[in-house]
Amino acid sequence: MLEFLPLRLRDALRDVNIHHISEVRLRAGRPVVVSDRGRYRFLGARGVTDRQPDALAVSYKDIEDAVYRASEFSVYSVTEQMKQGFLTGACGERIGLAGAFVYEGGRPSAVKEITSLNIRVPHEVKGSASFLFEKLYSDGVKSCLLLSPPGRGKTTILRDLIRMISAKYFINILVNDERNEISAAYKDFSLDIGAFCDVIRYTYKRDSFAFAVRSMRPDLIAADELSGGEELALCADCVRSGVKVIATAHAAGFEALSSLEGFSQAVAGKVFDFYAVLAADAIGKVSRIYDASAACIFSA
Repeated sequence: MLEFLPLRLRDALRDVNIHHISEVRLRAGRPVVVSDRGRYRFLGARGVTDRQPDALAVSYKDIEDAVYRASEFSVYSVTEQMKQGFLTGACGERIGLAGAFVYEGGRPSAVKEITSLNIRVPHEVKGSASFLFEKLYSDGVKSCLLLSPPGRGKTTILRDLIRMISAKYFINILVNDERNEISAAYKDFSLDIGAFCDVIRYTYKRDSFAFAVRSMRPDLIAADELSGGEELALCADCVRSGVKVIATAHAAGFEALSSLEGFSQAVAGKVFDFYAVLAADAIGKVSRIYDASAACIFSA
């Protein structure tokens, strides 16, 4: 995990409980910042600290080298990922990029002069979806949209929910893993998502959903971070064809989804059987559950 980081940062992280770290942020010429149990702190030579003078800093060259190592010394091989503003490390670390984006024909064609990295550290927390599973999936498989602001544990819960459904119901599950975060599959390494899962990685939902229904015959499709109307329409098409969908989306709460393109149509068409909202002030806590008609059926 995080083997692409500069050696002094890896050494510092050995004094940290990595299970408490969800993000590592590198900014050229600035202190290294980590999200420690949801709170931003500095990374010092001996672990996390609240004192900026004790913080380690990184250079532009450190960031350039980290990207090079994360790409397995071939930035060209991850060009398509980088056009979308990220690349993925060997253990499923999503590495967000900030720098100078180069456009051709109105679309990003490359990223250069990268000055910031936001490294999302994947965590396999078995049991994190237990509450949701018992509430919604004890009597069968349903379609569900999981909502929260960034960094509240959506992907971790989604991964565990997939694993639990696979273990109980023995159905074919197709995982759309656009950034290789859910399964973190890489050579001999992968996170546990169950024995009945097929994974399509680094593929847009519009492509993988179509491939899946035609060729993999899934009973359930799982996807992370729906972005709006087109992707909600894809979910609706799957549900109409008899395939259940479990997905996540960024939203401050259920009411905030009203501004998401296509959401009203999704509710009217009862695409999802349930909407589960995670608390904004805690990681991995379900605060509310709504049914297909948008009625609140659980409130913490």
